[in-house]
Amino acid sequence: MKKFLKRNRFTCILVFIFALFVILGFKVKDILVPDEGKAAYGERLKNIDKHPISDEVYDKIDEELDKNSNVINSSHRIQGKIIIYSITVDEKVSVKDARSIGEGILKFFDEDALEYYTIRVIMSKENEELNNFPFIGEKHPKSNGLSWEKERDIVTESEQDEE
Repeated sequence: MKKFLKRNRFTCILVFIFALFVILGFKVKDILVPDEGKAAYGERLKNIDKHPISDEVYDKIDEELDKNSNVINSSHRIQGKIIIYSITVDEKVSVKDARSIGEGILKFFDEDALEYYTIRVIMSKENEELNNFPFIGEKHPKSNGLSWEKERDIVTESEQDEE
């Protein structure tokens, strides 16, 4: 072993220095380049695995929305701790009825999910100029129910021309 080290002293020193630079390179990368998963969400998703929502819950909600004759189509997606439902309702549905459809979604989630996730409901019609549509309701984990955005008046082109 001594003879090997003596004959290859320069090579051994280079291999040691190279290994040292590789280790230092990884440490510098960890300092300068943040972890990609943490970069997008930080610590917000820390205990998300302790609050799972089964696919059965989403299936039941989709089934309930499909049975409702006022709902044309619906979809949902999960973005971190936010569950987003996009619901398109029939042209004849009032704002009050649309809100009740959105609030009906909450009954399918258990208390744990309601206290952990933010649930957002986007109500729209195919013709968005009708009856203050689209509008959004959101249930924050610390609130009791959906908070709907303030209703706004839709001004048509003919009303703008009069002014």
